[in-house]
Amino acid sequence: MSRNRKTPNDTPSTHELRKTLAADVEAFLASGKKIEEIPTGFTNQDPMGGRRHIVLGPSRKS
Repeated sequence: MSRNRKTPNDTPSTHELRKTLAADVEAFLASGKKIEEIPTGFTNQDPMGGRRHIVLGPSRKS
């Protein structure tokens, strides 16, 4: 079996990606919106809200 593989010409270059991102940011700012800088280490979790454990795997039946 042969796989469909992307050729290097199918993926945009880093320069093209940066140009696209810059254009997107300019359009965002031109629409009147603002970019907010979030401090390093900031989390939106409530420290008084307790922990929420996520259990992966089959559920246990009582």
